[in-house]
Amino acid sequence: MTAVPLAGCVSPNEIAKQVGAPPKGAVDLRALQTRRFDTLDEERLLSAATQTLQDLGYTISESSVAVGVLVASKQRDAQEAGQIAGQVALMILAALLGSSHNPMWDKEQSIHVTLVATPIENSKQTEVRVSFDRQLTNNHGQRWRAELLLEPELYQQFFEKLSAGVFLEAQGV
Repeated sequence: MTAVPLAGCVSPNEIAKQVGAPPKGAVDLRALQTRRFDTLDEERLLSAATQTLQDLGYTISESSVAVGVLVASKQRDAQEAGQIAGQVALMILAALLGSSHNPMWDKEQSIHVTLVATPIENSKQTEVRVSFDRQLTNNHGQRWRAELLLEPELYQQFFEKLSAGVFLEAQGV
């Protein structure tokens, strides 16, 4: 069997270069989710993070100073008037056309946060990476969508509050 090169195809070498490469936007995502703090005291850092998350309405579900991890969540209403109105309009249109439409919209959301604190080798800093995601439940009680939350304001607000909390922990307040 003889291999015939095809014009316009990607070479195996080009494919090999892409294997294991970070997805587009990975660097921006990491920058959004990560901050460094001038402390090696993970216990105080995680204590400040716990206080910050609780102040933001989260319930801590897992915490381990030994591995530098916090996991928390909170429940929130996800209903939006525009989404419901759109579904009702589709239901009316379907009825007028002699068909049926079972309207579905977001009803509740469970917002999750995962925080990992890692001491930076050969420095006096600890890196904190946090990610926020949500799982949506529809008006039929079905979990139907999950998504990573990427709003910069969410991460900025969290890290601003955490920085203040780290400062207060360092002062013993």
